[in-house]
Amino acid sequence: MGDRNTVQKDIIHHTLCEMGGHPSAAAVYQRVHQEHPTISRSTVYRVLARMADDGRILRLELGGSDSRYDGDTSPHGHVRCRRCGVIADIPPSHVNPPADSQGFLLEDCAVIYRGLCPACRKNPEIIYPACDS
Repeated sequence: MGDRNTVQKDIIHHTLCEMGGHPSAAAVYQRVHQEHPTISRSTVYRVLARMADDGRILRLELGGSDSRYDGDTSPHGHVRCRRCGVIADIPPSHVNPPADSQGFLLEDCAVIYRGLCPACRKNPEIIYPACDS
């Protein structure tokens, strides 16, 4: 990523890791902006995208919502509640590559399970909003 704006990059990365969970870029920006109001929204979005492209963080594309980011790059899967949208880490599961990749060079695999979180299972009649949407 080069040496330009290293302090800003470090602040953004530290904030993501400190937040835990799987925040959106908007949530990371809100947290960064509280303590570092001179760091712009576009800088936070650009730095997160570049870090994900470089493999320093994970970008979770979950369909139907903004990308979420994870500072934990160790092998693991994710589970997302289909009702409230909360995302949690789960231990890695071994997924064998397909015998026929249709000519694609396979580079990565993301395991994302969907279901109901414990809170939604306890209260099936209550619909919870996503925590950071």
